[in-house]
Amino acid sequence: MTITATQLKEIRQEFAALKPASVTLDGNRTMSVKEAVFILAPTLERMKKRGFDTQEIVERLHEKGIEVKPQTLTKYLTEARRQREGRKAKRQDTPPPPPKREQRSSFITPDIPDDEL
Repeated sequence: MTITATQLKEIRQEFAALKPASVTLDGNRTMSVKEAVFILAPTLERMKKRGFDTQEIVERLHEKGIEVKPQTLTKYLTEARRQREGRKAKRQDTPPPPPKREQRSSFITPDIPDDEL
């Protein structure tokens, strides 16, 4: 099967005009429970620090349509925390840039010792 430049131009125009069947932009895309917990992790961690226990947080999530068991929530929050700490460690582990070398005056050092010249 051979394809001509004209056909490619028509295909390109047709594809450019196509609209997806369902919008999957960030605002409308569906997420897994794990993704939702990862995104909410900082807020959920603050709730724990304010005195909410895991069961209470699970109940609040159920009210909002996020079905998760207490054990699973704890596991996901631990994973999210480790992931955040790993990113922080990578940023901190990068070595500082090397100091700039001092510019020497136009003094040339020979490769060969003076006695051999």
